[in-house]
Amino acid sequence: SRLELSGRAFPLDAHAMAGVRVPVGHPPVVFCTPGNRDLCEKIVDHLSWTIGRVRFRTFANGEISVKLEQSVANNDVFVICSRDDLEGEINFMLMQLLILLDALKSEAPHRITVVLPCVEYARQDRKFEAGEAIAPKLLLHLMVTAGADRFVTIDLHNQAESGFSPAHAALDELTCEKYLANFIRESVPDFTPEETLVCATDAGGAKRTRKMADELQVGFMMADKFRPRAGEVGQVKIISDASINPKNVIIIDDMFDTCGSLVKVVEAVHNYMPQAKIYAVGTHGYFSKDAAARIAKMIEDKTLEWIAVTNCISQRAPLKKFEAAGIANSLKVVDISRLLSGAIIRIHLGASVNLPKFRQLGPLNPDPLLAEAAFVPTSQYTLKAAAAAPTPSA
Repeated sequence: SRLELSGRAFPLDAHAMAGVRVPVGHPPVVFCTPGNRDLCEKIVDHLSWTIGRVRFRTFANGEISVKLEQSVANNDVFVICSRDDLEGEINFMLMQLLILLDALKSEAPHRITVVLPCVEYARQDRKFEAGEAIAPKLLLHLMVTAGADRFVTIDLHNQAESGFSPAHAALDELTCEKYLANFIRESVPDFTPEETLVCATDAGGAKRTRKMADELQVGFMMADKFRPRAGEVGQVKIISDASINPKNVIIIDDMFDTCGSLVKVVEAVHNYMPQAKIYAVGTHGYFSKDAAARIAKMIEDKTLEWIAVTNCISQRAPLKKFEAAGIANSLKVVDISRLLSGAIIRIHLGASVNLPKFRQLGPLNPDPLLAEAAFVPTSQYTLKAAAAAPTPSA
């Protein structure tokens, strides 16, 4: 008798092979660091999988301990790490991730893919002066040293950062523009492309904003910072088609942090088009320091209607700040868990996440591979050799 595996045939001895199980495939398992557990649960719900079992502890002296509570040998492992300021400080959470990767690597998995909805330290992507570090490159190399084989992220601050990953560890950048565009169509009152403009916050964000303009089929404008004379304070000027008189202006950015730049852009747009209603939409929402107070002031002055971000970063902490400022309803959160789920199932099945067929899927389009994810075995499935061998005759 012969057993066929991967197109090759092996002779079987019924007595020698009795009870032997041969592993078939690499079952997937998803792990999650303690932050933004809600996003991880939504991702596995789309996949109809379960979250892997792992225990995180912190010793009295502040050291971190990570203990896997299930086997990952030969598994296709996905680790989701998303910032959650209510759960822990970001540098602490990154150390949790590194220790988890090392623990996983020691158990001989088939592959480890790290899902980083938002790459931290992304704004330190170049040297402005001698002696400065390129922090995101260091971070990716640390994760590869700890055990990562591949990365998935959404909307890098600078697309050149995709080259920071070591050569043997691919970094796939997804974009959520279709999810944000669908949210804009549904949430902006009486949205009409002919009466709407999207506005880039600076020249660096022009390419991203033009893509959104194409997706929404609307006009484009840009805020540009310049100094009239050397040594004077920079001013924000609007570059736009003067013939367009929009009813809505949507400011597009990749992230909102302290919102100082947003305040200047909103003020410039309002002065240029006082009759237009202004909205702000971005991918990553940090809302550090007094960002909530600044947004509350703009809403009070009727210069900003609301601000929307995705759940790439947990919005639990910002929402508490917005509630304290009395503007809880002005923070809108767009769910992108389905986008990440689609990428995870494609990586597991060996399909590309860069093909137009996947890139063009929006939140309202059915994803055929996600429909099949529930049928992917998530336990160590094996082929029992004895079952393939003939029963010895008496």
